[in-house]
Amino acid sequence: MKLCMLSLIVPDAIEDTIIDWLLEQDEIDGFNSLSLFGHGSHESVMSFSERVTGKASKKMFQSHVTEQQANDILARLKKDFANADIHYMIRPLIDAGNLSNYETK
Repeated sequence: MKLCMLSLIVPDAIEDTIIDWLLEQDEIDGFNSLSLFGHGSHESVMSFSERVTGKASKKMFQSHVTEQQANDILARLKKDFANADIHYMIRPLIDAGNLSNYETK
């Protein structure tokens, strides 16, 4: 079972919708969210003030899942949010867990 980090970068406008959607996914035990800025050539989806400042406010959600789970989640995400400006990344993880569950030897 290969672990990976699934990261989704979404516009601020759909943050709450994505939170609700992620909470409904059985494969996801929990996730983190971060505020960040996107920079690039996608001016068509940027507001006037974002074009002036050269940055767009975004939210990133991250969760570690298996590679198969990440692909399953992405398939549903692509279906449910086909026209949303969502960027995704899947990166391999060497290990992940919670230190409160770690036993010393």
